[in-house]
Amino acid sequence: MVVCMSERMTVSFVEQIARRVRARGVDTPGGASGYLERLVREDELREAARASASWFQAHPSYEADAAEESVGAWRDR
Repeated sequence: MVVCMSERMTVSFVEQIARRVRARGVDTPGGASGYLERLVREDELREAARASASWFQAHPSYEADAAEESVGAWRDR
């Protein structure tokens, strides 16, 4: 069982942003906190996708090498 501890923090936004966060929080489970958490998780996902894309660009033969290794493993069975 995973227990997640919430941490209280204070953030400051210009009025327009604060109004949007409150408005979106009305329709989001967890309110404004849930809305901000979803935005952060989406940002984490974008960051992970960029890192993955960069890794595959730096290792262009990975897909072919992995396929070759898989074929070899099937032959060795």
